[in-house]
Amino acid sequence: MSDNHIPNHCASSSHSHPHPPTHSHDESSAYPPAGSSDIGDIYTVLSSYHCYRRLAHLSLTHTRRQTFYALPLSQQNLLSAPPISFLDTLNSLDEAVSNNADLADAIFEVSVDCFGADMEVCRDPRFGKLPNADEMEKVRSTLKQFYRDWSAEGEEERKAAYGPVKDELSRRFGEHSYEEKHSISILVPGAGLARLAFDLAVLGYTCQGNEHSFHQLMASNYILNFSPSANCHTLHPWCHTFSNHRTRSGQLKGVTIPDVHPASLLRSAGDRFSMAAGSFVREYNTPESKATFDVVATVFFIDTAVNVVDYLYTIWNALKPGGVWINTGPLLWHWEGREVVRDPGDEDADGGEKVKGVELTVEEVLVLAEKIGFKVERKGRMDRGEYVGAGEESMLKYVYEGEYWVAVKEGVEKEVKEEENDLFE
Repeated sequence: MSDNHIPNHCASSSHSHPHPPTHSHDESSAYPPAGSSDIGDIYTVLSSYHCYRRLAHLSLTHTRRQTFYALPLSQQNLLSAPPISFLDTLNSLDEAVSNNADLADAIFEVSVDCFGADMEVCRDPRFGKLPNADEMEKVRSTLKQFYRDWSAEGEEERKAAYGPVKDELSRRFGEHSYEEKHSISILVPGAGLARLAFDLAVLGYTCQGNEHSFHQLMASNYILNFSPSANCHTLHPWCHTFSNHRTRSGQLKGVTIPDVHPASLLRSAGDRFSMAAGSFVREYNTPESKATFDVVATVFFIDTAVNVVDYLYTIWNALKPGGVWINTGPLLWHWEGREVVRDPGDEDADGGEKVKGVELTVEEVLVLAEKIGFKVERKGRMDRGEYVGAGEESMLKYVYEGEYWVAVKEGVEKEVKEEENDLFE
């Protein structure tokens, strides 16, 4: 694997589905310094966390105060009087942003060292000018994702997304003792904020998460390695938008995170829990990764592929003969209709060429899997999962009726070559 492989106790595009260690404080056990090809991205992401406080206040409250005071005085009086009390709402939103910013600042401060950045660069006055609107949206999305993955209130969403994986593992390995589960190795690509990988390690499995987004990696690194206790942060996940709220209290609602203290629960995990930072295909479609894992669990993940064929070859490569691929989620192809500049570091890329995505139906994905050498043992529709858009009482919610399947890499490996042209013939 690349130098971004992290075989330690740590965990964790931007995965945008509204779906989705002992963590020592010793710097040597945190994320390794970035390679030269990554360092520019790291500074940009660090800057977006660093700037969250200022830019969130600016976009949420400062501009609205300007709009408010530009209204005719009679309208100002209507809006400022109880029960609307619009100016009081803006003051409360400032408090909510400040609470969120405490978390963003904590992620920033820890990540400077863990990701090999230079604090002197981060203190440069020009540093705050780096993030663009897309980078700031990724910060807001990541903070909001803490609701699902690391709050008590997000338990139902976690159950809908991660439950089928845990149920299948229990069906296959439920008779194993805690110690016997240590020998079962599981890969979770697109690990996001690392809750599923964390949960599986707590259950006794040897688990590695993989994540490409630095926004997610920095956030998961903080919550797993450096959060001082359970419920140490108050998060206001719905404060970033004024749309679809039935009540103002719904917009302002706070939850505490993390609902557990990860470092305490993983103290006995040792090297059974690790993270690999980087592209799923680049990290695991390699000779070094061949036949490494007993299980690959993809949750709301395979539709993040530009080319899903690459993903399936990579899953095949990473699994041991007889290994199990468990998948849950929809097929919301993230790159549909868009050209993507392929990473020049990819073996098949040609200096950053532009490519378009390959989108298949569920039926076609399963045909592809069987042609590559998987035997589909079980498939079906997931229970409907409701994912919060703007709060529990929001007028906007997302409901997925995703697909679930279990496929086994057949014991006799086939010679699978990507240059074959008759895959669908």
